[in-house]
Amino acid sequence: MFSLLLARNVSFLSIPTAARLSMSYISGKRSLAYYKTPNVALKTPKQSLQLQNLVCHTGRRGFTSLLTAVIGGAAVRYSWFKLPPETRRRYANAARTYRLAIVAAGLCLIGTFLSRCMEFDPWTDLWRLFLFSERTVQALADKEVAAVLASMTEKCCLLETEHPTYRRVAGVMSRLLYANNGVDEIRNRRWSLVVVDHPAVNAFVLASGFIFVFSGLAAVANDDQLSIVVGHELAHVVLRHTNHINSVNFAVHLLCLTPVSVVLSVALPFLEAMLAVMVCRLVLYVCVGLTKSRSLETEADALGFLLAANACVDVTQGYLFWETMSEIEGPSTLTWWLETHPTNEIRGRHIHSLIPAAVELQKLAKC
Repeated sequence: MFSLLLARNVSFLSIPTAARLSMSYISGKRSLAYYKTPNVALKTPKQSLQLQNLVCHTGRRGFTSLLTAVIGGAAVRYSWFKLPPETRRRYANAARTYRLAIVAAGLCLIGTFLSRCMEFDPWTDLWRLFLFSERTVQALADKEVAAVLASMTEKCCLLETEHPTYRRVAGVMSRLLYANNGVDEIRNRRWSLVVVDHPAVNAFVLASGFIFVFSGLAAVANDDQLSIVVGHELAHVVLRHTNHINSVNFAVHLLCLTPVSVVLSVALPFLEAMLAVMVCRLVLYVCVGLTKSRSLETEADALGFLLAANACVDVTQGYLFWETMSEIEGPSTLTWWLETHPTNEIRGRHIHSLIPAAVELQKLAKC
C-alpha cells in the first residue's frame, strides 16, 4: 500500500513551496491556513442528512429469500415422503454413488463463478471479489442519499457553509484532496461534504463520495486528527469497500446460506429447520460479516493514515486520537467480536505501527 501510494501520487513531489508550507503549518492558527485552500472539489447539499453508517446487508430481501428456500425445502421433503419406499431407496443409492461427482461439479461451478468476478486490488495486493459494476454501486449510493434526505429533513441540522466548523472541516478535506490529487480514485471523483450539528463523535462515507462529519467529532479532534479521520473515509471509497462487502455478503448468502437452508429444510421438520437456518445465519454474520467489516476498517485506517501523512499532518496525532476515544468510550468489552469496528486500543496500536512508513512518505513529500 505504501509503495503504491508513492508510485501513484507523484504530483505531491512538485507542490510549490508556499503551498507546501501552508499545509505543514503546525501552530494553533493552522486552521486559518486551511480556510485559504481552494475548495473547488466540494459541493454542498442543501438539506439535512441522517447520520448513520449505511452498510449494505441482506435485510428483508435476504430473509425473504431464506424463507423461500426453507419453504421450498419443506415442499421437497413433503414430496420425498410421498414417494414409494423403493423409489426413495433408488434415488438415495444413486446420490450416494455419485456424491463425489456432485460435490466436484458444485465446487467447479462456484469456483468458476467467483473467479470471473475476482479482481486484483493493487492497494492491498489481494484478489478481491467485486460482483457489482461501479455504475450499480453509484446508483445505489445515490438512492441511499435520497432516502436519508427524505427521512431526516426535520430531524437534524446541517451547518451552513459559512459556519466556522464547516469551514474548518472543509479546509481539512480540501487539503487532503489537493495533496492526494495524484491518486486516480480521488482525482476522478466528485466529493461532497456534509457537516451536521450533532454531538456524536463519528463520521462516515457513502460510495457516491458523500462524506458526513458530526460536529461532535470536530469538537473532540484537532485539525491533524480530523485529517486522519477524513482520510479514513476517503480510503473506504478508494478501496471500493462498499462494492466488496456487498459482494461478499451476496456470495455468502447465495452460495452458502441458501443451499444450507434448502438442505436443512429437507432434512428437518419446518420449525426445526427455521431455527437451524437462523442459527446458521447468525454464525455466518458473526464469523464472516463482522470479521470482514473489522478487516476493511483496518485497511481504511492504514490507507487513510498515509493519505493524511501525504498532506503533511502531524502523524503522531493518529494514535493519540484513539487514546482519547478510549477515554471517552471506556475500555473495550469482551463482546468486541460482535462489533463492526476494531476496538479503539487496537486501532491506536495499528496507527502507531504505521508512523515509520508515514514519516518516510513525508520525507519524500518534503513536508
